[in-house]
Amino acid sequence: MAISGHCIRLCILSFILLSVALPAFPQTDDRIQQIEKKLQDLLAQAAQLRQELDALKGVTSPPAEDLMAIEIAPPPPEALTDVQTVVNPSTAASGRGLNPDIAVIGTMVSQAGQQNFVEPREPFEFEEAEIAFEAFIDPYAKGRFFISAGAHGVEVEEAYAQFLTLPYGLTAKAGKMKALFGKANTWHTHMRPWVDQPLMVSSFFGGEGLSDHGISVSKAIANPWNTFIEATGEVYSGNAEGVFEREVSNDLFYNAHLKLFRDIDESSNIEIGTSLARGTVAEEGSSRYAGVDVTYRWKPLSRSIYRSFAARFEGLANRREGADETLYGYYASADYQLARRWLAGVRLDGADRADHLSDRGLSATLTFRPSEFSQLRGQFRRTAYDSLETVNEFLIQLQFSIGAHGAHTF
Repeated sequence: MAISGHCIRLCILSFILLSVALPAFPQTDDRIQQIEKKLQDLLAQAAQLRQELDALKGVTSPPAEDLMAIEIAPPPPEALTDVQTVVNPSTAASGRGLNPDIAVIGTMVSQAGQQNFVEPREPFEFEEAEIAFEAFIDPYAKGRFFISAGAHGVEVEEAYAQFLTLPYGLTAKAGKMKALFGKANTWHTHMRPWVDQPLMVSSFFGGEGLSDHGISVSKAIANPWNTFIEATGEVYSGNAEGVFEREVSNDLFYNAHLKLFRDIDESSNIEIGTSLARGTVAEEGSSRYAGVDVTYRWKPLSRSIYRSFAARFEGLANRREGADETLYGYYASADYQLARRWLAGVRLDGADRADHLSDRGLSATLTFRPSEFSQLRGQFRRTAYDSLETVNEFLIQLQFSIGAHGAHTF
């Protein structure tokens, strides 16, 4: 049915264009009959295409006479003056540029169970409203703005221009953005497969992750191994809250990331990444991070909307110039799609703190997705904060979105 509707719309547009193209000729009965005959020929071709498509699908087509019997009234004379506005590509492009993709994504979280004094939460809290603006600036660059509003106030989460067609196969971003360190650090709240951040991210990078103002340059590396390899180098201002703090103007924060992606078969793939970051901590000297991330995905083509599986591991090590110890953090998770709208997962994570203290956690999640625009997620979380306390919590998260949100990074 879809192709028949498309063909009918094509026929209508052809009829209008023919009417506009002949203003200098008198609208005699013979001329009208010629136009009607051409329109009937177009309808006959549409009916034939419809029958051929249905034959390939193995379904029965309605008789061709049903489609050809459709009567199409001629457009009113005043409508013909607007045809050029409808089909003029420059006008359409101009309107598209003035109307970027806009989305608002809301996240509400409820907490029950033992009171968590280390990571306190309200019984009910509207955690975040993310407002996203995305559009092409011109054929060579795209702009992205993400504004986060919540209990913490209003802030620009990310705002950058992405240049897609630089020489030598390079791409670049400039503005405020999340550093490409690992995987979990780069996700926005609505992209996480859990309600909370892993201990590794929240302990080392804070609740919002590692982000700053700077420049990022990436290049895909050709190779004979049928593997996608991408190298990224980034330079930031050096003021990443809770992570790096610039003392003098040249105390910048540097980050490098190397990603390898390969299809295992038609249903599964694996991605491996490694990250290195270096900056300055006020009065403590340099601070260095090294990380590795591995993601395995399985999604069978024949059952892709009903079954999928993802396994993730990410770890990092942090060494500060003035410290005599190296701190480690990690998480390992597995998420399985039970049915079209149901997913379940588990996560094991941990993070070291100074003075040889460490936190450990275990989580289980169950997610219900009525559609791509909403989801309800429950998470049981048991966290042992070293010698402080062990907390058992149950978190419930509601997410909903309106508008056109761009595709997420794979």
